[in-house]
Amino acid sequence: MSIVETRLSVWEALAGRAPGQPIGPADTDVWSAVIDRINPARARPELRTGIETAELTSVRGVPYVMLRSPDDAGPSSYLRLSPEEWQLAELMDGSRTVARLVAEFAHISGRLAPDQVRRLVADLAAHRMLGELPVDAFRPLEQARRRPLALRVGAGLLAAARGRRMAVANVDPIVDVLYRFGGRFFFTPVAAVLFGILALAGFGLFTWTWWRGDQSVFVSNGSFLVGAIVLLALNVVALAAHELGHALATKHMGRRVPAAGFLVYFGIPSVFVDTSDVWMAGRRARLRTTLAGPAAGLVLAGSAQVVGLIFPAVAPLAFKLAFAWYLNALFNLNPLLALDGYYVLMDWLEIPNLRARGLAFVTGRLRRRPPRWSELDAEGRLVALYGTLAVLWLVIAANVFYRVWADRVQGLISGLWHGGFGPRLLLLLVVGGLCAPLGYLLVGWLARRLRRLSEMRRERKRAEDTPRRLHALNRSMLGRLPAEVLTRLARQAHWERPGDGRQLISAGGAQPTVYVVIEGALQGRRPGDPGGILRQHAGPGSTVGMDAALAGAPAALDWYVAGDAVLLAIPSTAVANAIGPLPGPPPTDRAYAEALFDDTPALTGLSPEGRMGMLAAARSSAVNPGDAIRLDGPTDAVIIESGAIVLPDGGELRRGTMIGPVGEGYPGPVAVARTPVRLWTIPAMAGAAATFAGSSSFEGADRPPLRPSTGVHSGGDYPPLAAPPGMPPGGVDYGLDGRFERRLWWLVLLLLLLALALTAAQLRPAPAWAEMPADRVLLTAETGTVDVGVAGRVVRLDEGSRYQLPVGAEVWVGTEARASLTFRGGAFSVLCAGSTAEVRDLRTDGDRTRTPYGSLELTDGRILTDTASTSGAFRPLSLEISSARIAVSSTQAAWYAVENGQVLVSRGEVLADRVTQPETRDDLDCGDGLPDPIPTPSGSPTPSPSPSDSPSPSPSTSPSSSPSPTTSPTPSVPGFVVPTEDDDNGGGAVPPPPPVTRSPVPPRPTTQAPPPPPPPTTNPPVEPTGEPQPSATTGEPTISSGTLPPSVPVEQSSVPAVSSVPAVDETVTLF
Repeated sequence: MSIVETRLSVWEALAGRAPGQPIGPADTDVWSAVIDRINPARARPELRTGIETAELTSVRGVPYVMLRSPDDAGPSSYLRLSPEEWQLAELMDGSRTVARLVAEFAHISGRLAPDQVRRLVADLAAHRMLGELPVDAFRPLEQARRRPLALRVGAGLLAAARGRRMAVANVDPIVDVLYRFGGRFFFTPVAAVLFGILALAGFGLFTWTWWRGDQSVFVSNGSFLVGAIVLLALNVVALAAHELGHALATKHMGRRVPAAGFLVYFGIPSVFVDTSDVWMAGRRARLRTTLAGPAAGLVLAGSAQVVGLIFPAVAPLAFKLAFAWYLNALFNLNPLLALDGYYVLMDWLEIPNLRARGLAFVTGRLRRRPPRWSELDAEGRLVALYGTLAVLWLVIAANVFYRVWADRVQGLISGLWHGGFGPRLLLLLVVGGLCAPLGYLLVGWLARRLRRLSEMRRERKRAEDTPRRLHALNRSMLGRLPAEVLTRLARQAHWERPGDGRQLISAGGAQPTVYVVIEGALQGRRPGDPGGILRQHAGPGSTVGMDAALAGAPAALDWYVAGDAVLLAIPSTAVANAIGPLPGPPPTDRAYAEALFDDTPALTGLSPEGRMGMLAAARSSAVNPGDAIRLDGPTDAVIIESGAIVLPDGGELRRGTMIGPVGEGYPGPVAVARTPVRLWTIPAMAGAAATFAGSSSFEGADRPPLRPSTGVHSGGDYPPLAAPPGMPPGGVDYGLDGRFERRLWWLVLLLLLLALALTAAQLRPAPAWAEMPADRVLLTAETGTVDVGVAGRVVRLDEGSRYQLPVGAEVWVGTEARASLTFRGGAFSVLCAGSTAEVRDLRTDGDRTRTPYGSLELTDGRILTDTASTSGAFRPLSLEISSARIAVSSTQAAWYAVENGQVLVSRGEVLADRVTQPETRDDLDCGDGLPDPIPTPSGSPTPSPSPSDSPSPSPSTSPSSSPSPTTSPTPSVPGFVVPTEDDDNGGGAVPPPPPVTRSPVPPRPTTQAPPPPPPPTTNPPVEPTGEPQPSATTGEPTISSGTLPPSVPVEQSSVPAVSSVPAVDETVTLF
């Protein structure tokens, strides 16, 4: 191809002359050369040397040829051709015009297909497989215009955000070395069995570790920041291992890995390797290469879990790495996205545009749009089943996402949200990274929606939009109609932007609209054809429905949208009125010609528009016996309607036989009439372009010219997955689609069961301590409001809020509130109303089975503690509680209560100042509506009513341990102080919350028989004093619930209760 330079005339380049060669006034051949170079019919395409070919067979038994362009022109591109098209391509040596190639293709295939030949030349040119080509002389000049730097930088950043590949390098030598030195072992049968066992065992270990809460995902070395950095780095490692699996599989298939690099994919920093070369190895190679990436992740994740089990020191890192690999596999196997899961199904079924058509069917049925299931053919049912699979996978992904959110992200929120600006920023970054794919898809959808709304707003102003519609019509097959006719059509046309994969036209139905393709494409297939077979491909500039508009015939094909199509819709009546009567023979002769074309095998491959073009240019003639039959030109052909002719070699031909075209030169007499003969002469180069004097430009150029430069995988249907448009070839296995359908039904059933199992698993609550550092304890405001003092500031927690407390934190429980402390391993403590406590020490020791340690100081109120572990990964909590100068400790599973230096043990071994306390097997509760189990020094129990809205179900067994001096009897509820209305909270104190009436919580189940009901009492309640009373053991005044030190600022928590996180089981079963 000539290169246009500043010192070289454009016309010289088009004429193929050397730079600087003089062109004198008498050199009139220059314009002839220009016309020849621009006219596609006179172009002489020449196939480049060095094109690699591979003869392959599709899954339905259709042979095809895959071509790879030479490397010296840049990145290779790939093209799929039929064997007949490849035979024609081999004839492209620069000596034959396109017209001659039409004749050669008729000789090769027995069919006259000018449109197919033009498409073949365009496809070869677009994939850089031809030498000198007809070119748009001004396109290089337009591409040479440099935009301002700011626009170029902005466009580059936008392209990078959309997934443009960056830092591309040739990695084939590196992959080759890795494959030869160990990589080939991974593809042996023994390795496949071992890796399968390892993947299953590792997944079981991961699930077991996840439910035990043994390891954290977002915490490393007790730090959320370090955990986020480690998780990001491990995610890059997981992605690199995934792509390495693809690369090694490509090398195992004997193909090259020419490029690798970095990109931002779905908003996530990622890596990619170019595996397009595997298209030269066939369908099985494509499937194995596509599956190698997720398989590598699953095997490596299982290996990491096994290593973590053997070496506990690396178990935290192994768990995080396995999490990244499993998340990557789940994301890549999603058939909703153009990733491995989609490409596996598309390569397996060999149906192009599967994803878009499947989702369009599902969304269409939700809107009650046709077609129904009963109206689908074999391929349509496969597409519908794919859409069902995609929906089921979406349910599975939603379950997994909720599980990750409830089990892990909620722990991250409780650990960071109350920590100030820095921790909150880290939380937003981590959650944003996890939700980046969803955000990426949402932003993309919003951008498309806004762009479409903007275009619709502009299109509503029809007067302003008419020039745009007129310009689109001028570039289409209708472009040679008179200007006034095009203007009239432009005024009646309107824009349509149907979704990708949507069925726009149904075969056999009326077609009131003619569509002009402006962007994207429309693909037509006949119902009943085997899967993957397309009859027509209408790219930009093509029209669909013209035959129905002019001839009134119903639609012959089902037409589907391919890509982001932009169509100009024109009423069929307007097109028919604009064009007027069809050119060609009179109606009577036209009927004879149409019947003849139906009986001519050489015309079976023509599209409806192509046949109409042939009819418009056809003319009949009669030949007497003995007269010679001649071809008018090299691009003409004749079809015998009646009679018999004799060839020079003595062969006899009759009705339905086509002679010609020859392509070049004037052949002269080609046969002699033996009987009276009626002939029809047709221009072989007419095709669809001649139907309405349309453009003669190449069709098919809308296909991707090179390998895509964005995304991890090649997008859309490139390299073309379906056979080239045309009739189904012979030898196709029509029964294969039925076998595919049965297998897809089994896959649908499997995913349905998995989705139901995951949905049922949501009923099991998550371990609350899973994402909690070893030096933290989880505080939950069960009822009312709870105030927390940390590092000189106070945070108020509303009901249901959570906060991971560090060492040194103080907790004040409101007068009508209750809080719980959950330790690692599932042990917990309940802080009753009016309690005040401080966290003194927290740590966890051990590797395989860990022992959590804790130390609390109870300043006021009552605390209930259950030190038993709910996870096999942890031993019982070793807890020490200081209360009124008495140290209460336990190292084994125990259930006990502590208040003001007094201890009541329901079960287990508990020491108070190193003295073992007896077990009572009594129920323990905070006393709000239930009996007070803590004995008093007097040991004489007196019944006392409980300040609740309902009568107590069991009698009180002990009086108050520190009664306040009052003028009348008062209900004794330890640690529960009700302030009076004139109670002075002090300057800067937080006022107590308003009283909340709540029903009592049922007690923890025991094997003891319930005590007898309490006797009725008539003692009236007496309002207690609002002053803090001295402690019974220390003599120091206690801090009333809801009253904070005046010098400490109060911060109101703005985090609402998260209803999606289930309450901890142990806390719920306490009461």
